[in-house]
Amino acid sequence: MTNDGQRTTDNVTALTEMNELVARNPATGAEIGRVRVTAPGEVAELVARARAAQAEWSRSSWKTRRGVIDRWRRILSRDAEEWAALIASEVGKPRMEAMGGDVISTLDAIRWTVNHAGAAMAERRIGAAWQRVLLMPGGRLRWVPFGVVGILGTWNYPLFLNAPPIAQALAAGNAVVWKASELAALCGRRLGESLREAGVPEDLVAVVQGGPQTGRALVDAAIDKAMFTGGVENGRRVLAALGARGIPGLAELSGFDPAIVLPDAPRESTVRALTWASFVGCGQTCVAVKRAYIVGDSSPWAEALASGAKALRVGDPTAPGVDIGPMISAEARDRLKAMIASSVAAGGRLRAGGEPAGDPAAGAFLSPAVLEADDDAAEDALAGAFGPVVVVRGFPDEDAAIAAANRGPFALAASVWGRDRRRAGAVARRLQAGMVTINDAVTPTAHASAPFGGGKASGYGRTKGPIGLREFLQPQAILARSPGGFRPQLFPYDAMPLLRRFFAFYRRLFHAQQ
Repeated sequence: MTNDGQRTTDNVTALTEMNELVARNPATGAEIGRVRVTAPGEVAELVARARAAQAEWSRSSWKTRRGVIDRWRRILSRDAEEWAALIASEVGKPRMEAMGGDVISTLDAIRWTVNHAGAAMAERRIGAAWQRVLLMPGGRLRWVPFGVVGILGTWNYPLFLNAPPIAQALAAGNAVVWKASELAALCGRRLGESLREAGVPEDLVAVVQGGPQTGRALVDAAIDKAMFTGGVENGRRVLAALGARGIPGLAELSGFDPAIVLPDAPRESTVRALTWASFVGCGQTCVAVKRAYIVGDSSPWAEALASGAKALRVGDPTAPGVDIGPMISAEARDRLKAMIASSVAAGGRLRAGGEPAGDPAAGAFLSPAVLEADDDAAEDALAGAFGPVVVVRGFPDEDAAIAAANRGPFALAASVWGRDRRRAGAVARRLQAGMVTINDAVTPTAHASAPFGGGKASGYGRTKGPIGLREFLQPQAILARSPGGFRPQLFPYDAMPLLRRFFAFYRRLFHAQQ
């Protein structure tokens, strides 16, 4: 039960030697470090210790919790350059992407929690309003932590998709047991070290390392809620295991995001933006554009996107001038290459890329691919693809493009492109997606206060902002009244003949038929 967003575990065994995870640079294949695997039998003990630490943490004031989380943010900010370098070497991102997409976005999200979580968790009054006539009491709505939250993390944004939810779980008063991705084990170790330096109480946050067995042990442990980020198949297995025990889960799964390009969209600027949105992070981004739907003739758009893809420089992200680094592994590269071949066999026309780049024995490089398709079959062969590929299709009108965008099982994010923002907004409101952007893609998902997550096969629940914070909290209503007093609803009913007349009067007063 791995947290690998590529939906497979075929490279886990190769990474594990003598109970260690061997981290390798995906651009060179060179070993860059080793991390001890957490034995599955250790996980239950770590959860138990986290529960003991959580009891005291949950009683601490928000001021205390806020101070620890803000200290952690400042440590991450201090080490920003080191984080960017580590992400570049372990995940294969250019440092500019690592800094912007991972480090800065993480700092913004944690800063939101530091500044606004207190207000989002504040108690609220529940008024009796008109139900006072029924002698209904008023009360308070408060938010209480779950207890121990198990988080199964991901590798493609090893800081941004892991640190902010940890911060929000802690802000809510929970303990956390976090399984770092086996494909970003060094980032996981570094994150644990930063938490300890920040003064997070001992045992309150445990970082566990390993592959499927470690992940399964965490899911099977006595946690109170789980969060999973990764592929659909593994996510469903996690949610099924949790559901069998009545444990709630939060899941951010794969996307296959459409971009609807309206006839008035300016081609040059839109193509440039779509090229970046399709291939940022080597396309290993859950909200990357994978389907470009052109309202009108798709050929000039496919040609322009292909030209943009061919101009991108693929290589070791530590080298100057590189735009796109490697995929996370050779297995991931070969899997995507096979999907592209299947799309071509189904009628897709390969306009650019799709071939291994550089030395295939050293790095997991794949040139960014642009396909043009005329029907669903060629597109469906790429469903759930996690890498540098985009398929371009033409549609006669907006309705057809919207129907195609909503047809499949994914509903994570979508975008609409055009000069007329009112028209684009009308299209956006008809799309089934957790987040829809207009004349932009990918970047807005880092908005610190906007909820992020999807529907259908893309998961459920949200992260970030007040809605994401409350995923780690349970609402509790406390309703109070004075002892004694007039209570006409109590037994015996036949001793209260006026009660029936009162109910009839109440119905006429508030619930009369129109």
